[in-house]
Amino acid sequence: MRLNWAAILLAGVVDWLLGAAWFTAFASRWKAGLRMAPEEMQAYMSHPNFWPYIIALVCSIFMAYAIARLVSTSETQGLFRGIVVGILVGLAAALAMITEMVFEMRAGSFILISAAYPFLGSILMGIIVGVWKPKEPAKLSHLGPA
Repeated sequence: MRLNWAAILLAGVVDWLLGAAWFTAFASRWKAGLRMAPEEMQAYMSHPNFWPYIIALVCSIFMAYAIARLVSTSETQGLFRGIVVGILVGLAAALAMITEMVFEMRAGSFILISAAYPFLGSILMGIIVGVWKPKEPAKLSHLGPA
């Protein structure tokens, strides 16, 4: 089983960027579901903490690694296999999030925005690692008798 580490890294970074775009696009509805007081939100925004972004990037890379491992277990790698694995991993992540958030009594829009991101991100990562196959190791040619 060979993994394409460049594809894993790229998939993780692309997923992280998708998260930035996703939560920017749905910022107002998502922030409303956070249940933070406006003063608390303002204090957070005036003194940003970069650790959540770094942790999110590391987690995206680990998700890409897990997806790549699952894709690599198949005899055939490719777009379809990447999509299928991405759907399964993304569905598992989304359902785990939904289970937690329904007990927190979160708004449906907040749940949908939050859970759709790992679902779509996992599919995207599956496509990247499925299509970008690892290179075969170089084979030594027979040099013949010395």
